[in-house]
Amino acid sequence: MARKRGRMKRLGFFSKAVLSANMLAAVALLFSYLASIINPQTFWPIAFLGIAYLPLLVINGLFLVYWLVRRIRFAGISLLAILLGWNTLQKHYGFNAKVPENAMASPDTAHIRVLTYNVHFFRAFEQKDTKLTIRKQAMQVMDDISPDVICIQEYYTRQKGKYNMAKEFEREINMPYHHISPTAANDYEAYGIAIFSRYPIVESGVLPEHQHGVNRIIYADIDKGGRVFRVYNVHLRSFGFQQEDYDFINSPSKTIEKDAASTKRIGARLKHAFTARSAQAGALREHSQACNLPYLIAGDFNDTPLSYAVNEVSSGLRNAFREKGRGWGVTYNGDFPNFQIDYILTSKAFEVKHYQIVKAKLSDHYPVWADVQLD
Repeated sequence: MARKRGRMKRLGFFSKAVLSANMLAAVALLFSYLASIINPQTFWPIAFLGIAYLPLLVINGLFLVYWLVRRIRFAGISLLAILLGWNTLQKHYGFNAKVPENAMASPDTAHIRVLTYNVHFFRAFEQKDTKLTIRKQAMQVMDDISPDVICIQEYYTRQKGKYNMAKEFEREINMPYHHISPTAANDYEAYGIAIFSRYPIVESGVLPEHQHGVNRIIYADIDKGGRVFRVYNVHLRSFGFQQEDYDFINSPSKTIEKDAASTKRIGARLKHAFTARSAQAGALREHSQACNLPYLIAGDFNDTPLSYAVNEVSSGLRNAFREKGRGWGVTYNGDFPNFQIDYILTSKAFEVKHYQIVKAKLSDHYPVWADVQLD
């Protein structure tokens, strides 16, 4: 006992401070794992730890390296916390092989290639620093992927002329069938959410519960060669950040009063979004479980793999990233810290064959596609 106390005393003040901070970080990481099972409507603060998972993971990794060099016996604190969340880590990082080049270039006709893409309204079709428009570039990326079904969030179209996007999808990438749910429309333009298909859509609809502007859920029943399956296009509640929020995140004012007000405002937006998404997730799960068809769920969940909303919807389903993803599953590249927030999920009737995130910076989201096959 005396020897152990002597060893502890030989820790300097700095190392003792590091050890205390390490223990706090490890506990925070362990609590972050609870974000996937605790409904924010019941206890919303836990959702903040869910968002903090990746930073907490990195911090614990740094502590692990520090103790491996400084005092190896303490390395077990962070190592244990990380290993207890191994299943969580696999939701964020894929250990699978790359998609074969031949599979990318020539999709198997037995597969159904599903693409989800938040196009950010095609940035109103304009991009000042290039001769090409965002619309043309995005359409080219989608055409190169050669999907059978496309789920578009933040869809934008003109009602007439060359920017009528339904006609463009049919003409440019052979998507003659569509189900579009506009959030707002007039004689000149419309925006909302859409599903485009290479195969006939025999039924379609909108989940009426918990709609928040462009944040809504639609579905379409698609007939491929006599096999009918359902596709849900999901756009769960966004954080609703304004430019002032992004400005604060990127460059705090360094004034205590302003920083406190900005932090409080951002916290309120996060809390509201967490609870709204959990309600939408519950409605989607109830609706999908009542579906008697094989089904896919794809879209922008605006939440991380550790969130309650994502885990509520994906419970009992195949997660295409988890099945075939490779590397860090980052699908968002906007001003907020980059996370995986776009997903493709399938019922057990499907087998996931391939999955890829396309690093095309045309929107604040990357396009994501997967090849699936009906059993």
